[in-house]
Amino acid sequence: MLYQIDISHRAHQDIEDAACYIAYQLKNPSAAQNLVRRTFGSIDSLEELPARFSVVRDPFLASLSIRFVPVQGYLAFYQVNEVTQTVHILRFLYGQSNWASILKTDLLPN
Repeated sequence: MLYQIDISHRAHQDIEDAACYIAYQLKNPSAAQNLVRRTFGSIDSLEELPARFSVVRDPFLASLSIRFVPVQGYLAFYQVNEVTQTVHILRFLYGQSNWASILKTDLLPN
């Protein structure tokens, strides 16, 4: 059975921001297009066996079963809901960023 993919508005914005940075700041539009293509290809592949990728090592985030799929130096973070058979894409962040802090800020109540 295939899982449904739900990409958050924030994750869509993250992907767009990364592509714009590569296309306009680094002046490499073909690399930006390649990143977008590979990103959505990797995300779409989560329809089958989404648990094949690792849970993050951060204890708090791991307790929430947050997983990640690497894409060209970036990480797509997601959770799997087995009840609804849905993969929720939470964020798409640069792998060298302080992604654990960013995710915690997103997930912890203010």
